[in-house]
Amino acid sequence: MQVHAMHSPELVSLFKQTIHYRNSTADMARLGPWLQRQLSKTHFPNLSHLPFEPRAYTRNCIAKEDGSHPQGTLTEAATAQYEALIMRWDQQVKTSIHGHPKFSFYYVISGLFEIEFFELAVGRKLNLKAVQRHGATEASWFLGQAHCYDNCIHRVTCLRPGFTFHIYSEDARKGRVYD
Repeated sequence: MQVHAMHSPELVSLFKQTIHYRNSTADMARLGPWLQRQLSKTHFPNLSHLPFEPRAYTRNCIAKEDGSHPQGTLTEAATAQYEALIMRWDQQVKTSIHGHPKFSFYYVISGLFEIEFFELAVGRKLNLKAVQRHGATEASWFLGQAHCYDNCIHRVTCLRPGFTFHIYSEDARKGRVYD
């Protein structure tokens, strides 16, 4: 997996709107549905120029907060350093089973993906909780515990090559890996 920077004015603008919305709402559970509504109106640029790794996925950073917030002016949710990514997936790529920070949002731009969701049982054993398939324009999001990196434990398998758009409340690579 590699990380590349990508510049897209429309997506950077959406990221800034997301940060503004996050800062102006007391109900973080509304952020996922709000983002899905915004993305349904968003035109994604041609993404075929993005770097491509066979048998892998590539992370392309769209925007990231710089973390320079005035002391005492933002809620705990707003002090996290949110980031936005577009990922390019090759067919049959499968991620490890992993968790994420407090907020994670996935939107399928193109392709078909299977997501297996797990729950942590007694003895830190993982149990498969659900399996979902997501195609173009479908989204999912999760709001968990702050400062915890085992929220939304899952594994993604790319069934048909494509692109996904993600927003995380922190660097998603901090997520705990289980396999």
